[in-house]
Amino acid sequence: MGRILGIGFIVLAVWAGVEIYSEGTAGAFGGLLTRTGLVAEEEAQTPVTERAAAAWQDAYHAAEDRVERQLD
Repeated sequence: MGRILGIGFIVLAVWAGVEIYSEGTAGAFGGLLTRTGLVAEEEAQTPVTERAAAAWQDAYHAAEDRVERQLD
């Protein structure tokens, strides 16, 4: 019985971690943390995936600009 509860707790913890990691604190669990007041909307971060995409696009554009300058 203890093993089942332990595995269930691990699964729950991994799910909660992935939800917060992918959606950010404001969007996690459908915005539940924001609605209950545990996380203020001003303090909520954008999802990690959006920040990573923006950083990738910035690096891509910087590399394009560098190549253009070298070819001119």
